[in-house]
Amino acid sequence: MALHEVEFASHNARDMIQGWIYEPTRPARAIVQIVHGLGEHSRRYLPLIDALLDAGFVVAADDHAGHGRTAMLSGVWADAGADAATTVVEDERTLLGLVRERHPDLPYVVFGHSWGSMIARALASGENGGLDGLALCGIAAQMHGMENVLDRGALVAAEGDDSPASEELVGQLFDGFLDRYGDGAGPTDWVARDADVVRDHGVDPLNNFGAPMSVRFMRGFVGLYDAVNAPEWYGTIRADLPVLILAGDQDPVTNFGEGAYHVANRLVRTGVTDVRTVVYPGFRHEVHNEPETRDDVAAELVLFVESSIG
Repeated sequence: MALHEVEFASHNARDMIQGWIYEPTRPARAIVQIVHGLGEHSRRYLPLIDALLDAGFVVAADDHAGHGRTAMLSGVWADAGADAATTVVEDERTLLGLVRERHPDLPYVVFGHSWGSMIARALASGENGGLDGLALCGIAAQMHGMENVLDRGALVAAEGDDSPASEELVGQLFDGFLDRYGDGAGPTDWVARDADVVRDHGVDPLNNFGAPMSVRFMRGFVGLYDAVNAPEWYGTIRADLPVLILAGDQDPVTNFGEGAYHVANRLVRTGVTDVRTVVYPGFRHEVHNEPETRDDVAAELVLFVESSIG
């Protein structure tokens, strides 16, 4: 493996985004860009990256503004600047451009997890996406708190854009996340049913999931969720774009699997001709990290990339 560290100015004109391009030792067949989720960072995908490298794919990933090593260097967590929704999408578009400069002729697939699934869907919109495949894991769709509880009016009216969002609003956003896991569930037990995965998520210093979200970051998060789950979004996806959707049926981010089927079915009804959905019974949010499913998820993604590139 050859590892190239990249750094580029964020769309927010504040941060220097930290990224990495992993290249296999044999001739590469395709590129997979990994887009990580909320409150985490891209090195949590190393087992998946290893599998993609073994299959002969270049892998690109970065740490979003307010996250991971990017936040470690800036000192600013859970905030992406004045226009968070646009910033995180444009930063991923910048990384895509940098990778294409190195490998202009390789097919390009984007894999987005959770919040990353929202960013990836925005990247794929329209003919300018230029993607050969779109893979969505832990897809953020039909979230109960987002769609049924969150007081959007209070969020819009909240003062102090760069100040922390209130505990009440954040609680509304994640409402119901622990309802299925019993009375002793910890605050991040929704991440995985494997205790070691949850423990690793909690102690990782580059995760900082509990960092208070700024008001403007939360607005951007909600705005991006609304945009890529709106009925109009489906019409922006090319009919011939292959799509893979992966989820666990005990994951509140996907409405316990129902959100994955909802997005898949709507894509098909809109005319997208190649959609595959895999929902893992009994598993929670990070099916790509659960010991019992991670190998199957990696295999599904490798097969999907191979199919997408013909």
